[in-house]
Amino acid sequence: MFVLTYLGRELRHRSRQATLVAAGLAVGVGLVLTTTAISAAVGDAQNAVLHTLDGVGTDIIVTAKPPADSHGDAGATSGLDAGGASGSGLSVDGGAVMDSSTVDAVAKLAHVDGVADSLVLSEVSPPPAGSDAIPASTRIDGIDVTRLGLGPAAAGTLRSGRFLSQSDARGAVAVVDTQHAASHRLRVGSTIIVVGIPFAVVGIVDQPAGSGAASVYLPLAAARQLPAGRSFPTLAGKVSTIYVSASTAADVSTVETELAALLPSTALTSSRDLAEAVSGSLASATALAHDLGTWLTVGVLLTTVVAASLLTLSSVTRRTRELGTLKAIGWTSQRVITQIMAESGAVGLVGAALGIAIGYAGIGLVNAGTPVLTATVDHGAGTGTGTGSAHSLAIRLNAHTDPGTIAAATLLAITAALLAGTLAAWRTTRLRPAHALAKVE
Repeated sequence: MFVLTYLGRELRHRSRQATLVAAGLAVGVGLVLTTTAISAAVGDAQNAVLHTLDGVGTDIIVTAKPPADSHGDAGATSGLDAGGASGSGLSVDGGAVMDSSTVDAVAKLAHVDGVADSLVLSEVSPPPAGSDAIPASTRIDGIDVTRLGLGPAAAGTLRSGRFLSQSDARGAVAVVDTQHAASHRLRVGSTIIVVGIPFAVVGIVDQPAGSGAASVYLPLAAARQLPAGRSFPTLAGKVSTIYVSASTAADVSTVETELAALLPSTALTSSRDLAEAVSGSLASATALAHDLGTWLTVGVLLTTVVAASLLTLSSVTRRTRELGTLKAIGWTSQRVITQIMAESGAVGLVGAALGIAIGYAGIGLVNAGTPVLTATVDHGAGTGTGTGSAHSLAIRLNAHTDPGTIAAATLLAITAALLAGTLAAWRTTRLRPAHALAKVE
């Protein structure tokens, strides 16, 4: 009880020094919280943009690509077939396909966590007779309903009905995008015609604006049965795109190397490649948040520790006579050090509380004053074909923090205060009572 009473008295008696140390810690904690919140917001925004290109959870996209000589020997293409638009108005995106056995080979790689495959098609509809309108193109994605969870289809939000499931593997059903449904007056229960074949609409999904995702999703088996024209005598057992997720983020490069060795005649697009395809103010903000955030955080940490150490050391130096008296009346060095460390810890807690308040205020100012950022994405980067179109997206940052960050910031303030107290306490171990009592405060 005496220790707590003495602790409270000393903090009140030396409130100016304690306030200065706590204020320094609070500013450091507030800046760290604000900086990390901005970095997190920029990271979330970039991930949202990348998901419009590769879908949720995708690390690497594998796409078939036509060989240099598309009319060469079929055996030289390593299972890839080349082609273009067919007479039926249906074409394979990128003009090339892979055997479905490729998917199983990719799934067996040691560092691969999951795969999903699809057959991406485009149907070109001619304009009405006598119309000057350009032909309309509809992107159709045949997805493997036994391998859901990766790819652009995973980024959609169901608005009505249901999404495709394993029970639809052989069904003539379809899920359509909200914009496509609105322009064609479709709803759940409607019938959509794809190259003359009817499909029942079982769901409508809302997809990120400008994502370049498919307008129509079909079961992969149904997509393979569509008339492919002379370029592809049959689409049976074929896929055009494979979405791959690595076991961990550190394994992405390893998986990319393994895929390059396994599939030398395919195009590989990693998350890093997709990030490089994003331009605009969001890309600039990402680079700035990464570089400035790192150096600012390090600088704030060092400055906070140094400032707290100097202020605490100065305070202890002024208490030489007091500490000498305590040792003269029987206080051991350990008890004096404990007292100083307790005072430092209390100041650290106060500084952490004030710093958290400053951090939340800074986050609020950032959310209120940050302008809308833009990101221009090249969908050719996502398909591996290089022929996609570019779209601009408006991104509003949402700076936020979490309990883990707050706990780390609190620990930071207390640690900085205790480090400062440790230096001051070390000084007291060299203090001789007779010498200290000769000092005049």
